[in-house]
Amino acid sequence: MRITEVKAELLRMPLPRPMQSGSSSGKKGGPVGHINMPLVFITTEDGTRGLGYAWSLLGGATATLCVLQDDFAPLLVDEDALDHERIWEKLHRRLQTVGRRGLVTQAMAAVDLALWDIKGKIAGLPVYKLLGGFRESAPVYGSDGGWLYMSVPEMLAAFESYLAQEMMGVKMKIGHEDPKEDIRRVSEVRKELGDDVWIAVDANQKWDLPTAMWIGRELEQLGVAWFEEPLLCEDIPGHAKLRAALDIPIAMGETLGSRFEFHTYLREDAVDILQPDIIRVGGITEMVKIVMLADVAQLPVAPHHMMESTIQVACGVMRSGPIEYMPWVAGAFAEPMLIKDGQMLPPQKPGLGLEIPEEIIKQFRVE
Repeated sequence: MRITEVKAELLRMPLPRPMQSGSSSGKKGGPVGHINMPLVFITTEDGTRGLGYAWSLLGGATATLCVLQDDFAPLLVDEDALDHERIWEKLHRRLQTVGRRGLVTQAMAAVDLALWDIKGKIAGLPVYKLLGGFRESAPVYGSDGGWLYMSVPEMLAAFESYLAQEMMGVKMKIGHEDPKEDIRRVSEVRKELGDDVWIAVDANQKWDLPTAMWIGRELEQLGVAWFEEPLLCEDIPGHAKLRAALDIPIAMGETLGSRFEFHTYLREDAVDILQPDIIRVGGITEMVKIVMLADVAQLPVAPHHMMESTIQVACGVMRSGPIEYMPWVAGAFAEPMLIKDGQMLPPQKPGLGLEIPEEIIKQFRVE
């Protein structure tokens, strides 16, 4: 099934709600209103067309597009589209000196998603069935309603809409300059939602070890489900110390770029909940291997973002673990993700089951 054409595009999509976290904000420190979405369309000799995509907020979008067009496209033409493992390794080896993680890996993810889309379409099956079909749905939590710029009443209004859909709970951002402000906000949300509602928090690598230790102990008193990205992702010893000292689970992994980085965290007993981002690790092919590492370590996986493709892995090979409801690129697709009784269902069409209408590409294309 030879590849005959590789076409890349770049979209700049408006976010459904502006975002602001401890590590991500606009040029002047305010909320970010758009997300960049590099696309790749891979066509085979029989006319089968696969869609893949990546994402970025604060930079690297045009560079990712260039990697897809200038570096990857010539390497992909005439390859067998069904050989996803060999192609993944070929792309990785070719450009590892300039990008073992970051935008090169994210471009690889777009290609990998497109290849899995092709594989599913040829087989006539959704990707999650090709992966193993472990389950038919995954619990989902609301994550686009607790940004730093939002007031507590604004957050509560967003959270109530998620809970009305029977989602398992909600996640909010922490990471103000004064950590006491974060504890105040979490305390108010907990009081309003009640003790039985599942609440997680995400610091986005904001603090040093002493501050994170203090905050973690305060969060324990509030019954928070997990403490996400408390430190810089490179600080493996710091995460290990937090995990040993605190009862609250330490969740992280969205900024790690490979199974090798996850394995280092596992080896050092530095994480309780693994959170791979399907784009940042290079796509489905690598993410499945990370899930297997977690399975060997008997630790849970809670994937980061990009629910439209992550659901395929979550239902294909994960026996448990939630999906993060973050509709950042939802506006690009022809059909919304289906949530029923608090569970997200994978698309049932062959491949990824995703389609981006041509009018969306025309409207949001970056020339």
